[in-house]
Amino acid sequence: MVTPTRHNARAAGAIVLAMAAITASDALVKGLLEEIKPSQFIFVRALVILQILGIALVLNNQRIPLPSLRQPWPLIRGGCELLSTSLWLFGLQFIALPTAAALAWTSPIMVTLLGIVILREANSLWRWISVLVGFIGVLCVTRPWGTEWSLLLLLPVATAAASALREISTRFIEPSAHPLQIAFITVLVVAVGAGVVSVFEWQSFGWRMAGGMLVSALLVSTAFPLMIMAVRLGEITFIAPFFFTAIPFAVILGYVFWGDTLDGLATLGVIAIIAGGWLTAQKTRARPSPE
Repeated sequence: MVTPTRHNARAAGAIVLAMAAITASDALVKGLLEEIKPSQFIFVRALVILQILGIALVLNNQRIPLPSLRQPWPLIRGGCELLSTSLWLFGLQFIALPTAAALAWTSPIMVTLLGIVILREANSLWRWISVLVGFIGVLCVTRPWGTEWSLLLLLPVATAAASALREISTRFIEPSAHPLQIAFITVLVVAVGAGVVSVFEWQSFGWRMAGGMLVSALLVSTAFPLMIMAVRLGEITFIAPFFFTAIPFAVILGYVFWGDTLDGLATLGVIAIIAGGWLTAQKTRARPSPE
């Protein structure tokens, strides 16, 4: 298992940049999925990402990795990514977006819990408070209350669990594996899984779709290695609240591209999300750990 170097500030910064890239990609995908099946989009985008990561590996003098059962953790990580994406897209067909988003964003809470139980990281009250403050902020923005109970609500919860396991599994990958190599295997597993499904749903698409896929692929190709670096650099329980920064980024993009504005409660939620990350940083700064 990879021991984190406890460069927590750098890890948090990498997560924030990754969330910005992922959110920008999601905003782009929102419009594109009206014209193409999700499985086909994921498959074609994954093929493009593999080419981008392959070029990046060559430029960094790293070999392009091949899947191996002797090193199962990269495959497990890829399986978690495929499961998370599939459950999320399937659940959105039956569950309102605010409700699904709120349940899926329990992932940082699960990451914190797994970091304590599996990785034996510090069980700090302030880190729990930071995660819970951030999650309360998510609830204020998404407002899932009023939803009737259904077993289908377990789909976004399972999405969160798969996402949390993806981050935890990163720690068990050999330290010699480059972040780009880990990202390559992850995307390769996603491509195979989505490709099997998309064969039965294939449809033609034009240059607009192709351009959108390329931009989305570039953003995701940037985000994946950053997330891997963050999990290796910092403590999981420290960086967990910074996953919530995707929400403020989504709010900004919603205003810029669709004119969406926030009311008082949603504004309070964004402030709470930012406060959760700030609280974590301040408490860690007050008790510096050796680098």
